Amino acid sequence: MSGTAVRFRTTSDRAGFTAAANQLSVGPSILRLVDWLTDDEIIALTSEEFDAWVDTLEPCKVCFDKLWRVDAGPRGRVCRQCRNAERQARRHNLTRARVNAILRVQDDTCPLCGCLGGDSSMEGTSWWHIDHDHRCCPGPTSCGQCVRGLLCKDCNTRGLAWYESLAADLQTWDHANAYLTDPPAHRPEAAVLFHGDLTGVRSRDGSFADWRSNRPLCEPF
Repeated sequence: MSGTAVRFRTTSDRAGFTAAANQLSVGPSILRLVDWLTDDEIIALTSEEFDAWVDTLEPCKVCFDKLWRVDAGPRGRVCRQCRNAERQARRHNLTRARVNAILRVQDDTCPLCGCLGGDSSMEGTSWWHIDHDHRCCPGPTSCGQCVRGLLCKDCNTRGLAWYESLAADLQTWDHANAYLTDPPAHRPEAAVLFHGDLTGVRSRDGSFADWRSNRPLCEPF
């Protein structure tokens, strides 16, 4: 966490940490009411003191993770990874739930190469790229209607882009042709939202997406 600092979101956050720290007999250097905790101060906390401080933080409203605030501070109510995913969806006129549904239909794999997002999809820039038909929307954004699916970076920027540039008589890759003919985003099951599509960002789940509910919204819990 070098070069980062943590800020308490509100006075009540600071008061809550102070009360918890008092119960744990934390030293005065940690108890002082400051807006920021430095890296050294965070490192100086014991695991119990750190857990007590994390309990005072407000979680991300999308993924419900609290630990992101340790690195990012209280910049809004959505962590950086979830905010990036929501921005990505909006650029294609999609909701986060709809992107979750498309990825569900793809079984959380790239429909061209079959790769899993894995743990690399859980942090930083999204591992997944939203693919759309550039004949409809030639720019980096789209109307949403021409979205075809979610591809890994290599398949979206190299594989499919190169394949579509070939002459029609050279486009003989059956797997790619099947994707272009029947894209996941256009399948009927992608239009049906499940309870599990409404929560969090599926593209960040990596290999843990199976925890999500597979009940359609028309079926109550």
